[in-house]
Amino acid sequence: MAKRKSATQWAAELSEWLRALLRDLLAGLVGSVALIANVVSFAALMFPGALSPGAPVVVWAMLVGGGITGIWLAWRSSLPPTAAVIDSATGAVLVLLSANAGAAVLAAGGSTQMAVNAILLLFTATTVLTGALLLSLGLLRLGHYMRFVPSFVVAGFLAATGCLLLAGGVRMSSGHAMSELFAPWSGEQLVRLACAAAMLGLMLALRRWVRSALAMPIALLLVTAAGHLLLHRYGLASSGAGWYLPSTGALVSWSPPDAARSVAVPWSLLAGFVPELAAAAVVALVSIVTKTATLESMRRTTGDLDCELREHGIATLAVAPLGGIAACVQLGSSRLLDQVGGAARRSGVFCGAILLLVGLTHADVPALVPLPVVAGLMLYLGWNLLVEALARLLAQHAWLDLALSMFIAAACVRYGYLAGVLGGVVGACLLFAASCARTGVVRQHLSRAQFTGNVSRTAADERHLADHGEEIQIYWLAGHVFFGSGEGLFERVRRDLDARSMLPVSHVVLDFGLVTGVDASAVMSLTKLRNHCDKQGTVLLLASMAPAVARALERSSSVAAPQGGQPPFADLNATLAWCEERVLERAGRAPDAGEESFEAWLQAQLGPSVSADDFIAYLERHEVASSRVLYAQGDVSDEIDLVAAGRLVVDVTDANTGRIVRTRVVTTCSVVGEMGFFRSVPRSATVSTEGPAIRYTLTRAAYERIRRERPAVAIAFDNFLLRALSDRINVADRMVAALER
Repeated sequence: MAKRKSATQWAAELSEWLRALLRDLLAGLVGSVALIANVVSFAALMFPGALSPGAPVVVWAMLVGGGITGIWLAWRSSLPPTAAVIDSATGAVLVLLSANAGAAVLAAGGSTQMAVNAILLLFTATTVLTGALLLSLGLLRLGHYMRFVPSFVVAGFLAATGCLLLAGGVRMSSGHAMSELFAPWSGEQLVRLACAAAMLGLMLALRRWVRSALAMPIALLLVTAAGHLLLHRYGLASSGAGWYLPSTGALVSWSPPDAARSVAVPWSLLAGFVPELAAAAVVALVSIVTKTATLESMRRTTGDLDCELREHGIATLAVAPLGGIAACVQLGSSRLLDQVGGAARRSGVFCGAILLLVGLTHADVPALVPLPVVAGLMLYLGWNLLVEALARLLAQHAWLDLALSMFIAAACVRYGYLAGVLGGVVGACLLFAASCARTGVVRQHLSRAQFTGNVSRTAADERHLADHGEEIQIYWLAGHVFFGSGEGLFERVRRDLDARSMLPVSHVVLDFGLVTGVDASAVMSLTKLRNHCDKQGTVLLLASMAPAVARALERSSSVAAPQGGQPPFADLNATLAWCEERVLERAGRAPDAGEESFEAWLQAQLGPSVSADDFIAYLERHEVASSRVLYAQGDVSDEIDLVAAGRLVVDVTDANTGRIVRTRVVTTCSVVGEMGFFRSVPRSATVSTEGPAIRYTLTRAAYERIRRERPAVAIAFDNFLLRALSDRINVADRMVAALER
């Protein structure tokens, strides 16, 4: 029986659970402070000047959207803990949408309330469209098609976020944007910035020297309380004193259906903003993909992008009818949850719940926390993200990636996240293309002297092909052949042919077995290569093409047309065999025909000390008029065949897939079946004739008789087989050595 826990054990476990709960609660509270500052900043940008009555409404909408989305993502995200509020990239698009739509409504004679309602309804339409897009992609599991974010783009994205947070902290505490750093500063601005910097120093010191996870949130609470007391003590607690965020007043809730019914909405005018709505949805998609990749890098784990898209979509569609605005996981605040002790999903739930609570209670948000505390928190987040983005690249001396990351960060800061990320992806594609063009599509290059096909020939023919193997050059290609790599292939083969001008190359074989595709510019490069080979008197052969590649090349008759009678698209072994036969024909070594040549060959293999006729007397002669299976894979290996005329083919069937692979072609004056015969194992392959053939069969019974009756003949035959096997091993060793270069 399991032992019951003692009261002490229960108390210890309860105490530990309460400590963890407190850590998560404080982490959520700290994370919510940074998110609320972000919300207030966007509200001021979305509803400035005459549209300012909409600021309390949009703050409420962003808090409700961020609270509900944050709670949902905290429980459902594949990368917990997370915190969520309106995304910076999406927020920037909504700021532009608000400015354009508000100006259009006011210019058409609409009232301020009508303009505010129109803007908020456009925000709701954006939320619905964004949620539908994200949910559709997540349900269809299309996330893996969007894993296009290179590591230096992630680093640039992080660095840009860090820079923007640093700039936001400076602007929040001093009122100066980064472009205004050299403008005159008042003493009060310098004091606020110094307080924010002191807050940054305190948090960095706590993170480095204090191990307790509760230290940072407790310190933030104490500093906040002390700040309130000091500001009230010196009469600086009023909203106009500049030590709190600009007040938006009490928050105002709204309902999209009620807003659409209560105030006339110029629907025909708003219909013209559909492209902006679609742009905001696409920006949200790109942001989620990028942030997922960034969180994976930060937390050194793997997330589920389909899950992230799906859960973002569900939460976004849920908040739309309630008046909330689409939210997205936030890198800085999610990272802050880690650093202030929030290790569980609860910390994200608490963070979202606090946002929702502030929105539902209609609190005056800016009066909650002194400005230097919020600014110091933003400086801390920005510093951490900037260090995380660039420190690893510096430590690895990855100077190119570092330069690209800084360039992307600058583009994000100057032109927005979407422009920076898309520019980074385009740059990554160009770098990939340049790298592929530099590396080339040639994965291996050997001659026939180093690589033999699957055709077994006579020893004399093999020696001739080995001596003249440099006439046949084989190139194994891989990847996608496009404008850069196609031109690189042409230059590579052209240089090789020119370098062998003293020993002309008769055949060039390009193996496309690992080529995934070709484009039109690659076809032009191959056409140039065909023309160059024609001038050199070299036959160009294309082998092992996938159907899609073959169709692409068939559109260019100059590439796909047969040359010199060769088959247009064959596998590598068949193509190499065709080349070998042309080389043997030029040397006058046509395939031997007739049993007389077979007997002469056999006599040469057995040696002068014995008679071939004495050995043939023990063989059974079989003549086959057409193609047929001689032995099936798995049959008993009790026979050795010597091919007197025709060809035999050896095929292996994969037991799992049923795929048939041709491993060997046995020509005249060759032997087959000896390995299974001497190992006494079932046949490892199926042996068939390829058209008419004549073979002489040595059965196991006949082999035993010849060993007893004519031991000298048996020894000569054994020596012949040993030489044949040794030659095969030697060829295999040379091929392995050549392929490993």
